[in-house]
Amino acid sequence: MLVGLRVVKTVISIAISIAVARLLHLEPDHFAGIISMLAVQPSVYRSLKHTLSHLASALFAALLSICAALVIGDYSLVIAGVALLIMAVHVKLRQTASLTLAVIVAVNTIGTSDELHGNAAYHQLMLVIIGMLVGTAVNMIRKPVHREREEVLLMKSESMLRTLLYYIQHDLMVGRMTPYRPQMRLQIEEVRSYIESGKEISALIREDRWLNRKDPVEPGELFRTYETMIERVRDLAKALQKADLASPERQRLIRAIGLTVRLQERVMRGRKIHSGLMRKALRPELLHAGEGESPYVLFPYYQAYEALSEYVEQFTGINQTFLFVSSRSIVEGREAFFRLEA
Repeated sequence: MLVGLRVVKTVISIAISIAVARLLHLEPDHFAGIISMLAVQPSVYRSLKHTLSHLASALFAALLSICAALVIGDYSLVIAGVALLIMAVHVKLRQTASLTLAVIVAVNTIGTSDELHGNAAYHQLMLVIIGMLVGTAVNMIRKPVHREREEVLLMKSESMLRTLLYYIQHDLMVGRMTPYRPQMRLQIEEVRSYIESGKEISALIREDRWLNRKDPVEPGELFRTYETMIERVRDLAKALQKADLASPERQRLIRAIGLTVRLQERVMRGRKIHSGLMRKALRPELLHAGEGESPYVLFPYYQAYEALSEYVEQFTGINQTFLFVSSRSIVEGREAFFRLEA
């Protein structure tokens, strides 16, 4: 089992927090380690945000709890009443992220008020400060490596998009279409899962972008493009479910899909393409029924060309500065696919 960087940073922050708490003779010292776990978030921005929120909640809970313990006592009903009041305040202020911590601080403060002779609130607050600061500092030493994960998901998404076009083109070549449900739909859902995961990771990158303002690329931009492209692939596949594969238009569509794939490969190599000419060639209104052929037979092809044209329009706008797929892997992937199907 592989251990991620976040796990390593969490373990380190726990050890340092407990060591500092023991050095300052704070009780219970292990509470600092528990708090430090909350500070190691997927992004530095979230770590800082959680630190400020948790510190404010801990301060409120500690002061309220020590006042209740000194004035009324450390009875169980007092602990329950204070916990209820703290939860009500946090829900009212919509600060539920730090609600659990505030309740724990309150219970620990009242529970240790006798042993610490009135310093319970001080100890609890200091433990929270130590845990949050140590966890945040450790998280900032080595920023979360989300960019690498984003690139892997981008590569998978783009590769699967081309693979789906290969499948559709191959189906047309052999004169049969793979049923949309469930085979093609499952493949499309797989690409969607890559895209959704990538969008989540891009959100984390966007949160920490203030740490690297020189980054020229907007995180998540390509995933939004791929999201539209996979919808067009779905439209293409569904349209061809009703197409007459005996129509001469099938051969033209085979060539159009092949050209689309080659153009996409060219874009992913960082080269320029004449997208205007391609979109013009894919205009649905260019369809003409052959001799003895009903115009209604061409309607699925009309929809297919429309989806393919919108697909091309999407990938031609890809930001060239964020391309990373090598031309060798693209060519080898296409050749391997057709060797497999041969």
